[in-house]
Amino acid sequence: MSLPSRSNINNYNAAGKINDQNNPPAVVNLDWDNPSLARGMSDVAALGQTAPRFWCRLQLATTTAGLSVLNWEAQWINATPTAPVPFRTTTGSFTITLPTMVSDEYDASVGVTSNIAVNLNAATVSFEGNTSYTGNASASGNVITIYTFSGGSLNDLSGKTAFIQAF
Repeated sequence: MSLPSRSNINNYNAAGKINDQNNPPAVVNLDWDNPSLARGMSDVAALGQTAPRFWCRLQLATTTAGLSVLNWEAQWINATPTAPVPFRTTTGSFTITLPTMVSDEYDASVGVTSNIAVNLNAATVSFEGNTSYTGNASASGNVITIYTFSGGSLNDLSGKTAFIQAF
């Protein structure tokens, strides 16, 4: 399965690939070399284990209506451009909900959509500018939870911009 899923070299049928009888590709300047392509697929699979799957810049507010996702990216954005949905649960506590199912570009190109579950495992939060604010974040499934603090107490940090990454 392609990104955004976690994968390994076998997902791409790339393990153990060699050129038939050690011959180069039939048309060297056009055809892929099996070992070279297999190494590339291995790199893709390895990156899929560690790369952030989603990030956004969230302008914080004291109400859900006041929250603003300034910009965002996700591994699936080119095929599933559904915007993240921020929500203020209580003072200094926010969630960001992503689609439960997404597509990658390859699947979408062959007519298969919404076939990959968004299953995040962790998240981080930091704040833009010269700030002394703190926060923590977690992720489970398609929901990111963020807590923001000022002076050791939960605080909405209204007007401040948080940078969130999820893995």
